[in-house]
Amino acid sequence: MKDYSFLGVDVAKDTLVIFDGKKVYKLPNQRHLKAFQNKFFRKKDAKDKIVIIYEPTGPYSAFLEEFCAVNQIKVVALNPRKVPRLREVLGHRAKNDNCDAELLYEYHKLVSEKEIKLIEYDKDLEKLAVYISEYQLYQRAENIFSNFGEYLESNPADVDDSRENIQKELTHFRNRIKELKQKIEEIVKKREDINKVVNEMTEEKGIGILTAVTCYIFFRKRGVRNRGEAVALVGLDPETKESGNTKKAAQISKKGDKRLRGLLYMGALSAIASGKGVLREFYDRLVKKGKPKKVAVTACARKLLLFAFAKYKKAMEELQLQMA
Repeated sequence: MKDYSFLGVDVAKDTLVIFDGKKVYKLPNQRHLKAFQNKFFRKKDAKDKIVIIYEPTGPYSAFLEEFCAVNQIKVVALNPRKVPRLREVLGHRAKNDNCDAELLYEYHKLVSEKEIKLIEYDKDLEKLAVYISEYQLYQRAENIFSNFGEYLESNPADVDDSRENIQKELTHFRNRIKELKQKIEEIVKKREDINKVVNEMTEEKGIGILTAVTCYIFFRKRGVRNRGEAVALVGLDPETKESGNTKKAAQISKKGDKRLRGLLYMGALSAIASGKGVLREFYDRLVKKGKPKKVAVTACARKLLLFAFAKYKKAMEELQLQMA
């Protein structure tokens, strides 16, 4: 392996905790990461020699990933499934941000050359990611305002100004949602690689264009290599908690992309509610075997994710063959 220097970076909502093998640093997690850049990347050759080890944390790690992609800094995106095991192997009993940064740094002793990679920077993917985030934001706002509007309609108070304002905002939200959907579809259609995968994903009941595009971006940006990694990075992998003689039933870890996990769960609910299809049959079998309904829905969400990944992987392999 080349002569790399490693940084263990624990990502929180507002802070990056960094361990360089000697000292712990706490820097703001802000767009462009100027403090991080000034501290570790002032030398010209730093970008070629430093490798960042981090655990993807959905939207919280977005600034770090953008920084590394734009500046072509190598990373090791540590699978969330490995972290608890790594903590046990290295004997880290404490659980806090400083310890996590040190733990991530220690992984450099085990890292292989193939795990060190560059994060791809694709302007269309970045634009799609922003549009999808905005789309979901307006959807949530529309739901809140719509519910409040229903409350006002049934309220006998003289609040016509409030009703008018709510309807005005709802119109704005709905118009913007339509605009964003059009923008997303336009980018997908103009990109042959994205369009092919998204069209194949949406053949499965429960996967709409929003979920399909989000899956594509997620697989592409994370460089997901296999089914197990996909499941773990979305947080749909089973996790059993033990303490002494106490052993809790396995539950999903939820240590991954919350937004994508939510889209898959809602997609599974939609497919099940349709009353037919492969996913509905799968759900019925699980319930008949005695699985709680919520567990069965989660299993369906996982199945949707694996279907999407299979379509993505096949399309990527075909594109690579075409380019060869």
